[in-house]
Amino acid sequence: MAYSNRIAEMLANASETDKVEFAHFLANNLDSAEQSRDGARVREYVAAFDRFAAPKQGEEF
Repeated sequence: MAYSNRIAEMLANASETDKVEFAHFLANNLDSAEQSRDGARVREYVAAFDRFAAPKQGEEF
């Protein structure tokens, strides 16, 4: 079965640098000023990207 979620596929294929840059973008634009400067918050975003990008059982990219 082909994986149909293009966002998850893109995140799975993205470099760690790309994911970190995207996480910083989201933190700067969605979080409060305090949270956007918090490195732990950015790491939480990157971890969420990795969880979202993981193929479900039986699916392949």
